[in-house]
Amino acid sequence: MCFRYRPEGVPAGRLDELNERLGEALLADGRVYAGTSTYRGMTVFRPAPLNWRTTEADVERLVDVVRELGAALKEE
Repeated sequence: MCFRYRPEGVPAGRLDELNERLGEALLADGRVYAGTSTYRGMTVFRPAPLNWRTTEADVERLVDVVRELGAALKEE
């Protein structure tokens, strides 16, 4: 599974840079972890929710933190 942060109003040409910065911010924040990778030439997140202890709440928290940090970076 991989995904990328794609907020409205951000041109496609800026999404790789935004996702790279978001990956750095996610690591620095420390609440959740999802590494970045390159898929079909795009910067993406590759979380690994395969551990049997991963809960739906864990996945929702990842989404919430990505949205929170991403919104702050979008405004920079």
